[in-house]
Amino acid sequence: MAVWLPNPDPDAVNIIDHVTYFRLSRAAHHYGADPDTIWWSVLVELEGISIDQFQTSVTAFADDLLIPAAYDAVDRSAVRPAQPVAIYARAPLVRHINDSRNALRVTSVLLGASAPERFLDRAAQSRDLPDVIVNDDAVVQAVIDDGIGIAHELFRSSATTTRIHHARIFEAEPLPGNLTSVGRGLDRADIDAFLQDCTFGDMLDEDLFYALSGQVDYGQGVFSTVAMRRSHGTHVMALAAGRSMDEQADTHPIICAALPSRIVNDTTGLEMVPVLYLAFHILVKQARRFRTQSGAPVPVVFNFSYGNTGGPHDGTGIFARLFDHYFGESADTRQKAWLTLPAGNANLERLHAVAEPRTEVDHTATLDLTVLPDDRTPTHVQIWLPNSPENAQPNFATISVRTPFGMDEGIIVTQPGQHAALVNKAGEQIAWLAYQYVGGQTQRGLVTLSTNPTANLRETSDLGPAGRWMIKLTRDPNVSTDPIHIWVRRDETLPGQTSGGRQAFFDNADYHRFDRYGAPLPIDPPDTTSPVRRSGTLSGFACGPAPIVVAAYTEQEAEMSVYSAAGPLVPSPHSPQPAREGPDIAAKGDDSFVLRGVISAGSRSGSWVRLAGTSVASPQVARLAGNAIHGKDDNARAWSREAAKRHRFDLRDDPSPNRVGAGAIRLPGDVARD
Repeated sequence: MAVWLPNPDPDAVNIIDHVTYFRLSRAAHHYGADPDTIWWSVLVELEGISIDQFQTSVTAFADDLLIPAAYDAVDRSAVRPAQPVAIYARAPLVRHINDSRNALRVTSVLLGASAPERFLDRAAQSRDLPDVIVNDDAVVQAVIDDGIGIAHELFRSSATTTRIHHARIFEAEPLPGNLTSVGRGLDRADIDAFLQDCTFGDMLDEDLFYALSGQVDYGQGVFSTVAMRRSHGTHVMALAAGRSMDEQADTHPIICAALPSRIVNDTTGLEMVPVLYLAFHILVKQARRFRTQSGAPVPVVFNFSYGNTGGPHDGTGIFARLFDHYFGESADTRQKAWLTLPAGNANLERLHAVAEPRTEVDHTATLDLTVLPDDRTPTHVQIWLPNSPENAQPNFATISVRTPFGMDEGIIVTQPGQHAALVNKAGEQIAWLAYQYVGGQTQRGLVTLSTNPTANLRETSDLGPAGRWMIKLTRDPNVSTDPIHIWVRRDETLPGQTSGGRQAFFDNADYHRFDRYGAPLPIDPPDTTSPVRRSGTLSGFACGPAPIVVAAYTEQEAEMSVYSAAGPLVPSPHSPQPAREGPDIAAKGDDSFVLRGVISAGSRSGSWVRLAGTSVASPQVARLAGNAIHGKDDNARAWSREAAKRHRFDLRDDPSPNRVGAGAIRLPGDVARD
């Protein structure tokens, strides 16, 4: 039996991020090592100070801090109103940063993935990057993904030469003198050398290549999906940038970053955003190296095929700020840079709910949260409140959470410092319910419910209970009638990864899952009173104004793929009209209802496999954008609307703009094999 202890810590009002606090306060057996010795990727947002000034302010924790060499002297001296920075730190420093009383001018903290110390090089120094001269009609294709088979023939210009000018492998041991703080950075010459060493009689030994490149080392516990028949990153990069060897290499240069498999194979509630920020920072700098013969910057098209269910979904979150910083109107570069992102696959996952007056009884909305057994990842639920000023945060609602195994309730109000801890008989913490204010551009209160995994491979007594959790929101109608949005964070293990995470979801009885023929309903019934919604499921990564956001359709039936996520977005505090209604356009995500997915490269040269989802629709649009970006004065999204007219593909189900944007497009040719 476990009980809720209300407000056990009087200093909770000083916690900047409660999920970070929860993850670092769990029992030692959840970490596999002494928690204070583990290195974590952390995203900190600095307000009005430089990276150098921040480093000076935490000198007492110098042994617990690594600022990656990717941040050069210019980056480190720059002072900006808001500056997110990806660092690596150990728990004592993270706890220090996460306490607002320390006055470090850190406005937000986001704890990412742990990083084995052998993947870090604290002696690495930043270096000047030489220019790369390419043809005047060249376009750089940049891909961030996991499991990228950089030796695949579609990324080579000959048997022993590559088109990849830089590949950052985050989960690999650094090479001596490689000048990388995290993982391994391979330039074109490095990859060519590996290709030559691994080619025997015109045949490439790809297993040997990936061992030498550091991507697969079973003896050291280093795993990548390139060791399997199908890898997400190889499939996606082939759709975006794959070419046959006889094509002109200098016209289609590639740069890429392979994220750690531990991030997508989430077993401890890992968060990819800090490493993602670092990957974009690295590749944007790499892209700026490319010049034409006359010295002009070469255009670049990025693709990042991941979704996310977290964040405020109003275009102001830390994800939107990342993409706006590098690809928005205020981006500090003369280089034309476009970005394509998937809309997400959460349309039918029951991960989004809305508490609004028309669905409430007595101003109360109740959500049934099903937490599955054998889930080795924590579950996180975010409750985003309406906009409010930081100096006058109203009490919008009372939030109560009831566990599956008893009548005990944890209850908080939406005010600073409010939180409750669920503990078992041994005094071990099982779950954490807390309120915090997210300032900056977002200006919203956030209530987070975090629960321990329901299973562990080690013997442990502090598992979270599986079953139906009940979340109840009782609103004060005199404060606001604006909707309150609730999202379950995605933590399900992706295909191709070792099993570990099982997705929690809302399971309200009034949610209509199927139509009268038993098929999944892709849109909410117009008369629904259920708080659980398909609308508003657009990926949290895809809510900003800068990227081209791509939905997916099924080609043979000419209908939207039922999983393809939709808008609308939540109104931002700066405008009642969000930056977008939903996706910008739709591309093929499935050949048919029977032939799910599209064909693209397998992990080995000459192989072909299928993958489905908006994550395979997005790189196809990236490829088309790469063919069109030259000579375009419009921004990326304006071009996508033009493309929707030029390459129009009519859908029979007549989807709304919230699902399809400007329309579906039929891409010319077979982009996986052209």
